[in-house]
Amino acid sequence: MKNSNYFLLLLVFACMGCSSIKTNESTEPIYDIAKRAIAVDADISDWEGVAANHVEGREHLWYGQGMTPEKWKGDADHSFQWRAAWFENKLYFLIEATDDIVVDPAQQPNSFLNDCIEILIDPGNQGGPRFDEGDGQKTLNGYELHFLPSKGQLAFIDDALSPMYPMDHPQNELFREGWAGQTAARKTDSGYIMEIAFSIPGVALKPGMVMGMEIGIGDDDGEGRKSLQIWTGRQVDFWLTMDHYGKVTLTD
Repeated sequence: MKNSNYFLLLLVFACMGCSSIKTNESTEPIYDIAKRAIAVDADISDWEGVAANHVEGREHLWYGQGMTPEKWKGDADHSFQWRAAWFENKLYFLIEATDDIVVDPAQQPNSFLNDCIEILIDPGNQGGPRFDEGDGQKTLNGYELHFLPSKGQLAFIDDALSPMYPMDHPQNELFREGWAGQTAARKTDSGYIMEIAFSIPGVALKPGMVMGMEIGIGDDDGEGRKSLQIWTGRQVDFWLTMDHYGKVTLTD
């Protein structure tokens, strides 16, 4: 009887251990952002040794708004990896995209309907709505930025004042002057590479700082956005709420 009780306890503890293992869907993605000076020139040699986040597979698809999982044809069709660094008061991103058809924006009315990189940041790691609207005014709690890797490397920012992401209203000047922004991009045999750097207005970067972050890439093969891959893979309105972002930490 004692042996039976002993084995029963072992089984209970084993099951408890099994239940503590979380799937990718329920585990909060985390990433340490290394401190390193980066030249924004589409040469990735200065990123050597910086850990990459691989965003691949069906589990990273976000679908809706006309997109379905069936429109995605596998990692060679659309996937990416990203790395980040920080130096002084600027964040740096390297996006290495696998995209079988990279097209220049043509007839899509908004940035996010093209081949488009989306970076969303919750600087205070506070969660909640990304913006509040009241009394006819919009107050931002977090930021969403869009970048097109094609000719011109157009930038779009939700700055609470401008229209949100129309192709006829790029914000490259605002990005350069208000965000000290820089970009560089080039096509590759399997897709494209883009480097992006900027300072967040009013935010001082320092070691140990934790921010919420989501990163995604939309894929347009010439007839509008057909798939969207995001870092967390969570089926939520990530452009509206910051509750489900991954967490990044600035390391020294």
